Amino acid sequence: MEHDGNTALSSAPGPARYDVAVVDPDPRHRMKLVMQLAGSTAAASFDTVDGFLERFDEERVTVAVLGPSLANPHGLEQVARLAAGHAEVGVVLVAEELSTALLQHALRAGVRDVLTLGSGESGLHEAVDRVAGVVAGLSARPVTPEAPTAMGRLLVSFSTKGGVGKSMIATNLGVAMAKRRPGRVALVDADLQFGDVAVLLGIPPQHTVIDAAAAIHHDDPELLRTLVSEHPPSGLLVLPAPVEPSSADQVRPEEMLLVVQALQRLCDIVVVDMPPHFDDLVLALVEAADDVLLVASMDIPSVKNVKVGMQTLDLMSLAGDKLRLVLNRANAKVRLDVKEVERVLGMDAEFPVPSDIAVPQAFNRGVPVVLDNPRSGAARALELMADTLLAPAGPEEDDGSGRRRRRQRS
Repeated sequence: MEHDGNTALSSAPGPARYDVAVVDPDPRHRMKLVMQLAGSTAAASFDTVDGFLERFDEERVTVAVLGPSLANPHGLEQVARLAAGHAEVGVVLVAEELSTALLQHALRAGVRDVLTLGSGESGLHEAVDRVAGVVAGLSARPVTPEAPTAMGRLLVSFSTKGGVGKSMIATNLGVAMAKRRPGRVALVDADLQFGDVAVLLGIPPQHTVIDAAAAIHHDDPELLRTLVSEHPPSGLLVLPAPVEPSSADQVRPEEMLLVVQALQRLCDIVVVDMPPHFDDLVLALVEAADDVLLVASMDIPSVKNVKVGMQTLDLMSLAGDKLRLVLNRANAKVRLDVKEVERVLGMDAEFPVPSDIAVPQAFNRGVPVVLDNPRSGAARALELMADTLLAPAGPEEDDGSGRRRRRQRS
């Protein structure tokens, strides 16, 4: 075992004191990391995780900075044992290169922050200080139950048929709401195989739902916030779907629900773009939603599939009066009348969105139509939808026809 010669780990200066240790079998990596930390704290150094565990003080908050030699499956196994057995230790992993796979494995193992050797002194200082604050906050939590945290509203955009504009509705609605509440609205792409929210918004997916699912067990809101991308023109917070369809099975339904609930604690509104089928993930999110935006278009197959979907939800008693019908391309001249669609579905088309050439034009530019052409008919309908959904909810009323409808929101 190698260390810095002290009988105890060194502490960071200032009122919020904590211990810092650098762990790496390679002395070159240890020295580099110790030198980077020297500006704010004197870090002890160890060549093994076991050596660190022999010396750390269980009564003090400690940040263990693990070097690149441990950024591998064997090293992450040691991290998992460390994190599981010592809640007072927060782990920061420093890798030579950061990949999505490494980030996922590290977060699942219990690492609270991951950065590269090239992040520099300031990046390492910020990571260590943030992780120390998180661990200290967890350690200081009272034993008595806390008051429940206020939760933002959950809206899901759903259809049982693809190609009806479900993602267009979700992205534009999210952007329109975010313009009214910047930084307080999040959009999650839950179509884990073929989600295209990132493409529609023109956002490169640096982190995805998979990363958030790996991190959610840390109970660390700030870590989740770092994994969410921001859509600069609107302030919308975005969590894209995985880049590879084969990665979809890495996210369990309960993990996705935890991710969404964590975002609800951070935001006023969370919009989820759903996959166009029924599975455990969809059913869990529909049940948890405050409003289910049921998207249909002006064609018989779409109306038929939506009707079957409504019947399925009714049989499971999942949606009830949460259903809100969004009729896309409502003015399309296809010998199908809006009133006829409403009669078949047994509910009013609360949010009709007209067919508009501005929508595909905006698609091709990677810009939501509410930003690309705000004066278009589709954009105005989507802005009205945002205003309606942000207004205080009114109770459902019955007009005697058996249709689901709501009183106008004031």
